[in-house]
Amino acid sequence: MSIFPNSNKIFYDLFNKAAANVAEMATLLDVAVNTSDLFEQKFNFTHIDKLKITSYGLTHQIFAESGKQLVSPFQRKDMCDLAAALDDVADSIAMASRRIHLYDVPKITPPIISLASLILETSTELQKAINAMSNLSNSASIFELCSNIKQLEYKADTVYNEAFADLLANETDAIQLIKYTDVFMAMETATDSCEDATLVIESILIKNG
Repeated sequence: MSIFPNSNKIFYDLFNKAAANVAEMATLLDVAVNTSDLFEQKFNFTHIDKLKITSYGLTHQIFAESGKQLVSPFQRKDMCDLAAALDDVADSIAMASRRIHLYDVPKITPPIISLASLILETSTELQKAINAMSNLSNSASIFELCSNIKQLEYKADTVYNEAFADLLANETDAIQLIKYTDVFMAMETATDSCEDATLVIESILIKNG
């Protein structure tokens, strides 16, 4: 039995596009914090903002289609919850990007690089989970992907906590302390959002299993 029947290909395509959009945003963020080219970095930050608008548009499309289609992959509320969860991930990645860019942090530190990598990993696993939801026979692998995301989110928590503790111990400039704290928090929130999306996915699998 398929979560996304052939008659509902429109929904399948929209969810896949939303997940791919999130993964692209995460890729751009990872590239941005790893490049020494300031022009490339700014370009990637700007592109992330544009993709956030794309995410909003896809979310609106899912909401609109779920309201007018007679046949849908699963309950309308679950579709809206999943669309909103994916949009939340996109929003949190965009927020992390904006804080790094607009706060003009003096140095891209190892924790920022590590958190960006973990955001990319969680977003990639989330995209795989969404793509796999075309068939309920994939439920075991989807649950495994959700588990992977939760483990990655735990790693992000550890990086965040250690980075924050190091800031408190060693940063003497109050303004820089606030900047880096906000950046770390925004980046950790992005992995939290990926974990939140897994809860929606798992609920859908259980209801439709």
